[in-house]
Amino acid sequence: MIPTFFKTGDFREPDTPLYYLVTANGLFLVRKTALFTSIGATSGVAGLEPQQPALALHFGRIPRQIMERVYGFFDWAWRQWQSEAILFLYYSPATGKFLLDAPPQTIYLYRRMGRWHAEGRVSYRALPRPEGYIKLGDLHSHAGLPAFFSAQDDYDDGEEGLKVVMGRMNRAIPETEVSFVAGQHRFALRPEEVLESFVVPMPPRRLWIQSFHCEYESAYQVRRG
Repeated sequence: MIPTFFKTGDFREPDTPLYYLVTANGLFLVRKTALFTSIGATSGVAGLEPQQPALALHFGRIPRQIMERVYGFFDWAWRQWQSEAILFLYYSPATGKFLLDAPPQTIYLYRRMGRWHAEGRVSYRALPRPEGYIKLGDLHSHAGLPAFFSAQDDYDDGEEGLKVVMGRMNRAIPETEVSFVAGQHRFALRPEEVLESFVVPMPPRRLWIQSFHCEYESAYQVRRG
């Protein structure tokens, strides 16, 4: 078996003429001969069995009542502003219960042809974690656009957990896409694997509406509402 070394802060060059080097930016095969020393990137270790990315979830499906509250808040943001919105999802391993909350969030509106239009982005702040719960993930809407994980979502999703996108809010039943981010890998999931079916949008909670803010932008002024 070819020996393996880790390139830590105190790494010292070993005497062995052939070894694997595990680094912050990948796996390398180091070769030393009388003629040269090479360090080349490699995709695997000879003699070991291959492994494909895999995911096993240790929680049940998100209940219908939870999803209809999500739907209701996103539907409200769409009808009121034709904008995106976001919710945080928490889970209690002890009880198996789920909990939703809306972080303080801001949408950005610009004026065109005498009307205010949403820019298609939402910024938000952190929330304290409810006692006895862990943060399972977040859910956000794409307003009238399709449900998909955008390049911005890939950038934002540095935090591990469940990610749900709801789109086509102008339809009777919106589109939904689901994934789980773990170990810097996005695992695509079928919605029915993790979400119970939902149909009716529940009215959003007053506190959620109070957490929702608009920033009005124009070439001449910026005002908040």
